[in-house]
Amino acid sequence: MEKIVLWPGIKNLYRPYKKSGNLVVPINPDWYQSISKQIVKTKTNSIIFGFSYGAILAYLTARKYKCNKIILGSIAPIHIFSLQSLIKENLEHMSKELAIAQAEDIKNIKISLDKLDCPYITLAGELEPPIMKNNVNFIIPKANHYLSKNYIDGICKIID
Repeated sequence: MEKIVLWPGIKNLYRPYKKSGNLVVPINPDWYQSISKQIVKTKTNSIIFGFSYGAILAYLTARKYKCNKIILGSIAPIHIFSLQSLIKENLEHMSKELAIAQAEDIKNIKISLDKLDCPYITLAGELEPPIMKNNVNFIIPKANHYLSKNYIDGICKIID
């Protein structure tokens, strides 16, 4: 039995794996807290999956704890966002103070897949902007930056 850790913990994504006898741990981040402080301890036989900002959490977790595999779905390209653009985006959802803290936290995160000590898979939807599809292992046909049924079916095929 493998332990599969999911960010975000979307039921449609974890149902197929629960049925197959795997221990599935869905995690829904608190987007009002620092991303870098929401890492959870995993066991070495875990498969970690994250989507968008959840992929950043998955990456940070895999850097800190050994795991069997990490799957990064449409990882947010945080390296292209300016601090000001992150603050502006966050202001739509939170106070100015929290938006600044969250943006500063994100800008301090550096993603370097070659620093991972485990195998990884990257994927993106076919309909996503070109920046999202750079250097990915798999393109999911007819999928956008949304965990649609089509995207989830693509992930399930890859994990199996």
